[in-house]
Amino acid sequence: MLWTDSITRGVSDVLSKDSTSYKMYVEHMDTKNYFSPEYLELLKEQYRFKYSDVAFDAVIVSDDNAVNFAVNNRSLFNNAPIVFCGVNDLDFHNTHDMSNMTGVLEFTDIRLTIEAALRLQPDLKRMYVVVDDTTTGMISRKLIQDILPDYRGRLDFAWIDKMSMAEVKKTISNLAKGSAVLLASFNRDGLGNWYTYTESITQLRSVTSVPIYGMWDFYLGRGIVGGMITSGYRHGVMAAEIALDIMNGMKPSDIEVVTQDSNQYMFDYNELESFDINPRLIPKNSVVINKPINLYERYRSQILIAALLVLTMILFIFKLLASNRAKRLVENELEEMNKYQESLIEQRTEELVQRSRELEMANHELKKVDNLKTAVVNTVSHDLRTPLTSVLGFCKIIERDFIKYFVPLCSEYADLGERSERIRKNLGIIESEGERLTRLINDFLDLSKIDAGEIAWNDVSIDTNELFVQALPILEGYFTGTAVKFHMEVDDNLPGVVADPDRLLQVLNNLVGNAAKFTFHGSVNLRVTTTEGGWLKATVSDTGMGIPKEELANIFDKFYQVTQSTINTNIARGSGMGLAISKRIVEHYGGMISAESEHEYGSSFTFTIPTTAK
Repeated sequence: MLWTDSITRGVSDVLSKDSTSYKMYVEHMDTKNYFSPEYLELLKEQYRFKYSDVAFDAVIVSDDNAVNFAVNNRSLFNNAPIVFCGVNDLDFHNTHDMSNMTGVLEFTDIRLTIEAALRLQPDLKRMYVVVDDTTTGMISRKLIQDILPDYRGRLDFAWIDKMSMAEVKKTISNLAKGSAVLLASFNRDGLGNWYTYTESITQLRSVTSVPIYGMWDFYLGRGIVGGMITSGYRHGVMAAEIALDIMNGMKPSDIEVVTQDSNQYMFDYNELESFDINPRLIPKNSVVINKPINLYERYRSQILIAALLVLTMILFIFKLLASNRAKRLVENELEEMNKYQESLIEQRTEELVQRSRELEMANHELKKVDNLKTAVVNTVSHDLRTPLTSVLGFCKIIERDFIKYFVPLCSEYADLGERSERIRKNLGIIESEGERLTRLINDFLDLSKIDAGEIAWNDVSIDTNELFVQALPILEGYFTGTAVKFHMEVDDNLPGVVADPDRLLQVLNNLVGNAAKFTFHGSVNLRVTTTEGGWLKATVSDTGMGIPKEELANIFDKFYQVTQSTINTNIARGSGMGLAISKRIVEHYGGMISAESEHEYGSSFTFTIPTTAK
């Protein structure tokens, strides 16, 4: 949203200019779109997962929903000091526990905006207020209702609310002369459809027959005439300055909540002109955007330089008028100067044309390289798989015939018996390595297709209990001939999911296969249940060698492998693509995957995906 973006920009600008280096985390709660208790619980679970180990120096929150969430869940951020801004509830600091908290209230001066409208439109008799039922909208409605008695007999008010966008547009398109629109807040219409600030003002301005006034900078320049404007960037700057004071040792309780009006009259010249409003009527010291600049203001420095040059040339000419020879010298000099300027312009133009050609050629070459890469991937993968299939097939035939026809003959001779056993082992190695190379090629193809958006997702409704029953024999196969025990525990009556069953099995195979590869004693466990929010949750835990803490952040990256020195060198190292593929599959279905591990004590991989349960 433009409002929160401008606040974030203000915070970032202040912190970047400070002499101390800060690490800033930014989380968008998106409560304009989602504000159910279940969604807030998901946010708490996500923030707890991401920030339980982060020691925050301060937490800056913008808008009413965010500050209420932070106050009710201080432990999520290790009880760090809270600095709020953009809060419309002007009585917030009097109704809440302000211990370890301070901030900036969003003083929206609706009265001065209305007064500006009356000043710019002397014939204004009726103000139509567009407002929604969001948290910000309800607060704005109350502020307007509080000042309505002051305009009795001066100005009538009509509410445009609880309507669809189409109904709102139809209403404001037929307003009579002497009317205006006050855009308080319109992010959600009566049908529950959501609109960004830009979308709402753009649609309303496209049909209105009267001026629109507003109080926020994200509407200015996009369709409102103007008003007493509140700036999100200014709120971000003030909040960041308070946070710096706290991080430099001040207590939040010693910093007063900012309640004074920090707004400014701002207007859009294009809108004033569109509705034939005299710009001279705007209040003094107002900021006017899109105001046309006259030639002198635009080229002031060039005009002054040119005037100075002209004056110098006149004085010079008068001095040379006494001599015809001197006059001819001046004329020749001017002619040479013109020629030089023309040649310089031609030279610069040619350089620009040449540079443009070079850029165009470079772009063409980049496209060729990209196309070549795709072709190489497809061709090499196909060309590798075809001979590999032949090699594996003939290897199996050779092994079968060798065992059937030659091994019995060799058993009578000790030396030949040893050689035959060595040949059988070598054939086994060829077969094993060939199959490993085939899996590596398949993984590489899957990863390339997912990144290119070309993979086929054969999504169907899946009975998850049946899926895991079918997967059990496959997963148990990883532990044949080993001392490691495999256990699978699946809750009854799991909710169904809509997904590609082969892709979900691919995720399970990758996770259980990795656990089997790096576990030499103990057990590997698969636990399948549901989260509090009703998502499907699967956890693969093992008692294996674990992953160093510093490696965990990178294990889902493409081609990443745990450092050689930290693992058993006798283990066949993988391609580094299995976990990357698993992450992309899970995220394709809107889920999340994570890992926890303690080096030499085991690892735990968990993925969750949404279900079809209501």
